[in-house]
Amino acid sequence: MADTGRSVVGADIAQRPTLTGYVRMLNAPSCSRCVILAGKWFRWNQGFQRHPRCDCRHIPASENVGGDLRTDPYAYFNSLTPEAQTKAFGRIEARSIQDGGDIYRAVNIKARGLGTAKSNLRYGTPSKMTIDDIYRTAGTRSNAIRMMTEQGYITGPQTAGGNIFGRMRESYSVPISRPIVAGSNRDRVLTARSTGVRDPLDRATMTAAERRLFDAQYRLSEARTTGYWPRSVGANSADLFSLRTPLAPGDLALLETVLQKEIAKLPNAADSVRRLASLLRL
Repeated sequence: MADTGRSVVGADIAQRPTLTGYVRMLNAPSCSRCVILAGKWFRWNQGFQRHPRCDCRHIPASENVGGDLRTDPYAYFNSLTPEAQTKAFGRIEARSIQDGGDIYRAVNIKARGLGTAKSNLRYGTPSKMTIDDIYRTAGTRSNAIRMMTEQGYITGPQTAGGNIFGRMRESYSVPISRPIVAGSNRDRVLTARSTGVRDPLDRATMTAAERRLFDAQYRLSEARTTGYWPRSVGANSADLFSLRTPLAPGDLALLETVLQKEIAKLPNAADSVRRLASLLRL
């Protein structure tokens, strides 16, 4: 199947003289989950729904204008009335952002909860006190600001993209001391970035949505072919070097359900995802 797809397409139609990527743009009014993605840069991803009925879109990065509230979370937040800020972010979260807090951490901690000790050590992710805890015990605004700084909710200037990773974080972007192995994931990804061309069936260069569809199809195909539960995906799979687990009753139906959920997303998916579905004959 992979060879057939490669012979038909050869390479993804993502080849451009100058590779600029895409920037996520809000279509106001927007929820807090969408706001923190405003302005985020994607190399290949042409757009996705953050949640059902999400109407945000991706535009070519070259069209992005600095300070545009549709691509700047802080500019959008500051454009709202205090009542609208509270409605979109929550009373305490909006107050923390008004007091200089990191909008990304305010939203993510509310959605995911506090970080682990490891994430706190590595990235300064708050791991001890929530924003609610801080404002409940601080007493004064100045004390709350001090505590938010100590706990990692104030990371510096309120900059679009944040002060930890920024807007353009990518895997394999940090140089390594040893030579790059030809044909490795790093080599293929860096080559795709430098040329602006990627193989649509190469998992290493896929977007998150493409990878979910590819993995769902791969796992179901492997389970049907071998009768074993696939632990991971690809030629370097852990299945090659470990004791395999036979499929239990209902496992195949579970894998089929996962694939059908991904297929159901195709009508609203990016062109690259629909193209991948065609190559996988879904």
